[in-house]
Amino acid sequence: MKRLAILGVLAVAACSSEPPAPAPSPRSTAAAIDCAHVVGGVEAPDGGRVVLDAVVLPTARLQAEPGERGWLFAKTGLLVRAGVQVELAVDPSAVGDATIGWGSPGPEGTAVQVPGCAGAHPWIAFAGGYTVREPMCVPLIVRANGREERASVRVGADCPAQPSGRTGSGAPRAAR
Repeated sequence: MKRLAILGVLAVAACSSEPPAPAPSPRSTAAAIDCAHVVGGVEAPDGGRVVLDAVVLPTARLQAEPGERGWLFAKTGLLVRAGVQVELAVDPSAVGDATIGWGSPGPEGTAVQVPGCAGAHPWIAFAGGYTVREPMCVPLIVRANGREERASVRVGADCPAQPSGRTGSGAPRAAR
């Protein structure tokens, strides 16, 4: 009888009108950013570098200001393509020296995930930024659309030059 009751609960849950949340990457323990924390949107990115046609990362050196625990914080929004699940992770080489976080308030850690939020615009924005022990080039791993790409963000410091012939992600810049 108990088994029948559990099956009944599972059947009702399976018929729920709420779609299931997308599962994070199998390699990930990324904390999900709440879609309710979207702070705006745009028709097309204006500046930055589009990575995997899913997220825009800043190309300018971000100003890092004193923050909590003696670390530095660089406030910058996260712009992602509406409806696309995106995961950003601090590269293992920088874990312990950098964290990332967006939302109001949102998760902060070494990996975050935007679960494919709908938006009134093709690109949606979240408030947040990068936290670092000291000015640094923050190496990131970006996952979206079944692909993975490495990128970096300048937080109070410049990044080493890219090998000649390579401009970073190889992704096209957004139309202006």
